[in-house]
Amino acid sequence: MTSLALAAFALVAMWIFFGLAADSGTTWKGLLLATTSEDADMKIAPRSFSGGRREETAGQDEAENYLRQKSAGNIELARELGERFAALLMAEASGNFDPWPAELAGGLRAHHRLLLLTYVVNRAVAELSPNSILAQTTLNVFYSELEEKAPQLDKYIRDMGSYSLYVLCERSHRRTDDEIGKIYAGLCADKDNSTLIEEGNRCYHEYYTACKELHNQARYARV
Repeated sequence: MTSLALAAFALVAMWIFFGLAADSGTTWKGLLLATTSEDADMKIAPRSFSGGRREETAGQDEAENYLRQKSAGNIELARELGERFAALLMAEASGNFDPWPAELAGGLRAHHRLLLLTYVVNRAVAELSPNSILAQTTLNVFYSELEEKAPQLDKYIRDMGSYSLYVLCERSHRRTDDEIGKIYAGLCADKDNSTLIEEGNRCYHEYYTACKELHNQARYARV
C-alpha cells in the first residue's frame, strides 16, 4: 500500500470521528475511495476568488500551526506515540501470528479483537489529541509502522466493513455498555452469545484504558 493510501486511511478515520463524514452524508467506503482515487479525469469544482483566498489563508494558518507544533517537539512526540500504538497492536497479535502467517491461528475472535483494538486506537487518538495535526501524525505513523513491520497484520485490520459498524454505532449516539460487545459478538457470528458480548465490552474498556495511558505518556507541550 502506498504512503498516499496509508495517509488516506488514517485521514478517513479522523474525518469520521470529528464529524466531517457525517455532515457531508458521505459513507466510510465512499469517502475512502474518493480520497485515494487516482483517476486522471477527476473533476475539481472551480473556486471563487474570495473562496480561494480564504482557503489560502486557512492553509497558511495550518502550515504555521504545524511549524509551531514541530518547534515545540510535539510532532516528534506524536510520531513516537504512533509507534507505541503499533507496538501495542503487534503485542496483542503476537499470540496469534508467529510471525504473522497468512492465516490467524486464533480464528475469527482473534481477528475481531485486533480490529476492535484498531478502532479504539483511532477513537482514543481522535478524542485525546490536542489538535488534528498531532492526531493525523500519530495515525499516519501507526499505519506506516504496521505496514512495514507486520504486513500480514496490517492487511487484517483493514477490514472496513466490520470497522465501520463500530464507527456507525458511535456516530448514532446509541452506544450503551452492551453495544460494542453486541457488535463484536455479531462479527464473531454469534450475536446473542452473552460470553462474546461480555468479551467485546471487556476488551473495549481494557484497550481504551491502555491507549489512554500511552497517550498520557506523550506529554505534549502547550502551544
